[in-house]
Amino acid sequence: MNSVYIEITNVCNLHCSFCPCGKEPASRTFMDSKLFEACIAGAQEIGATNVYFHVLGEPTLHPGFAHYVKKLEQTPLKLTLTTNGTTIERTGRQILASPAVRQVNFSTHAYAELPRETAERHLQNVLDFCSLAIVERPDLYINLRLWNVGAEEVTPWNSYMLSRIHKTFGVDVTPGHFCSRHKSFNITGRLYLHEDTRFEWPSSQSENSNNCHPEQNIAGTCRALDTHVAILHDGRVVACCLDHSGQITLGHIGEQTLAEILDSLTAQNIREGFAQHELRHPFCQTCSFCKRFK
Repeated sequence: MNSVYIEITNVCNLHCSFCPCGKEPASRTFMDSKLFEACIAGAQEIGATNVYFHVLGEPTLHPGFAHYVKKLEQTPLKLTLTTNGTTIERTGRQILASPAVRQVNFSTHAYAELPRETAERHLQNVLDFCSLAIVERPDLYINLRLWNVGAEEVTPWNSYMLSRIHKTFGVDVTPGHFCSRHKSFNITGRLYLHEDTRFEWPSSQSENSNNCHPEQNIAGTCRALDTHVAILHDGRVVACCLDHSGQITLGHIGEQTLAEILDSLTAQNIREGFAQHELRHPFCQTCSFCKRFK
């Protein structure tokens, strides 16, 4: 297992239609430093090399964001930061200055739902960061994500964004070349445009009770508990980076080590099921993302 998702906050400053943050009323809070330290200790214990600072939420809104990044610098762990980019004008210098940050993913598809003037301002700030990073951090991978391919209502925004990429970097990224096996397009250096289609976040078991079969295994597999595991803002360890509501809670990072939690009977059963191409948990049975794995 090489990655641990650490949801340092489930607070977000946007309310995107495709994200549970914009749909579900919930208690929004920040992970405290004691839990965070247990998370990074657990990640090192299981031999992970990479951490993410999200499941839901905008990580740069955490009051201790800069402090948490500094904590990572004291470990071998590297950070892949996924952000909506709305705070990059304030946090960009901190991100560029940290050797712990290996990659930054900007969810620029979120701007399609914002007022045009606001969206253009955020995009310009992101592109300014990219231009600076190319000079100051040529080792930093950056993905400009457009995860809304095929959604007609956002076509004008996507076209505008491609035109801004061309104007800023002198590179044409031609729409229409997207396919399931070709999603990343190099712009320059380690800067990429990453396109994908929207997917439906899995819902709670109660919302899908008519569509799941808790006593019957369904064919399918996933990389959860193989390549990654996730820890929610309150310390619950969940099997999947999409399980934002803790439907598959395996344990609590404040009460057990991550290694102990991953060795639980529930975790073993789910992992064994994936290996045998079986979706054994009701939550997995309702997940459309599983269908992406053949």
